[in-house]
Amino acid sequence: MPEQPKKKPTLLLMFDLNWSVHDAPHPFTGPSTPQDWAFIDPREYLDWHLEMGNNAIFLQAYTYGGYAFYPTRLGPVPPGPGRELLPRLYELAQEAGLPFWSYFCVGADVAMSAYRHDWVIPESRRNWWHGFLAPESPWADLFCARVEEFLEQFPVDWILFDWFCYGDLDSGFHMQPAWFVKQPFREIIGREMPEDSSQITPEESLTYKREVLARFFARIRKTVKETSPATRIAFNPPDWKPADPLWVNHPMVNESDGLLAEYSKPETLQWLESVRRPEQQIIATPINVEGVVEEEVMLEWAEKGYVLNGYIWGTPPRLQPHPSLQPKGEAIRRAFHRIALQYS
Repeated sequence: MPEQPKKKPTLLLMFDLNWSVHDAPHPFTGPSTPQDWAFIDPREYLDWHLEMGNNAIFLQAYTYGGYAFYPTRLGPVPPGPGRELLPRLYELAQEAGLPFWSYFCVGADVAMSAYRHDWVIPESRRNWWHGFLAPESPWADLFCARVEEFLEQFPVDWILFDWFCYGDLDSGFHMQPAWFVKQPFREIIGREMPEDSSQITPEESLTYKREVLARFFARIRKTVKETSPATRIAFNPPDWKPADPLWVNHPMVNESDGLLAEYSKPETLQWLESVRRPEQQIIATPINVEGVVEEEVMLEWAEKGYVLNGYIWGTPPRLQPHPSLQPKGEAIRRAFHRIALQYS
């Protein structure tokens, strides 16, 4: 019996339009503004990704900054052609037969955290100036409405739900009393919410966060599967460490289609391997803010069937990696082309 060809791994280095890198008037990297990437040519964007060795295409539906690359009724859009970037790119990807990945940031929206300070989790601005939006607040309604609106128009193959967390990317954040906490605290913990966070035990904080995030996950998953049943979902907590108590046996881990480890430390990937279901896809990042993994490691990940999903930043409006990141981008390009040859 002839040997079955190996399944091609998904190779996806995204030019990350969430961010913009600036050298003047002083070095600064921050969330992109609506005008920063508004005038990108969709064909140039597609060609750049193909040249890097990608066999899938990625573009944010809504950025972390809080604006959309498609004509939305539920938030800001870029000027000029920017609101048509995703529709046109989606069309080009379909013509080329390429899977399409999109993105929403669950925990943060720079615009909404400014417009609706009362939706922001208290103390969450300490480490991140924009803070993190509370899943118990009306943010959850707006977020799910955006996901539904998007998928009704663009039933993409995958959505990455980024920054799925509570109050901080560090899972040790201690929950805080707030107007939106009173009712769920009573339901989950079984007593009235205290006025001072010091009267909430670490065990109560963990129990509360796990349940609140489980409820939000269930809403997001239901929205996706009812609107676009074929769309697959992955969440980025991020998994910085294995067997984090916040996520052990959590519905997000058990029921997601993809398990993403943003920093892809060996011990974290081993943990995800130990808990994944056969149909779940592990997503590893060969490039991130900590650097680039070795080419041989990427080859091993490809052999295991991982999705290789990294990101790189640039200075608007030019669709080019920042000079400081170009060597990393070139390392990924070489590795992706080498992997593609092995599976051609």
